[in-house]
Amino acid sequence: MSNPDNIFDDDNALDYIIYKDCEKEVRNQQKGNGGRGGCLGLLLLLVVPVGLLTFFWPNDN
Repeated sequence: MSNPDNIFDDDNALDYIIYKDCEKEVRNQQKGNGGRGGCLGLLLLLVVPVGLLTFFWPNDN
């Protein structure tokens, strides 16, 4: 009664439950990292060039 296509276990129902649980964890990890990384990237993209321009801007003093 075992299915050769099962990934985790011989039981189809248990295999499905474990697969869905793993899929849910992967989705949660991708959401958490993507949101913070995008915000930090945008902040760096805006702040660093302005900081470099003000630091290296020629003064007439």
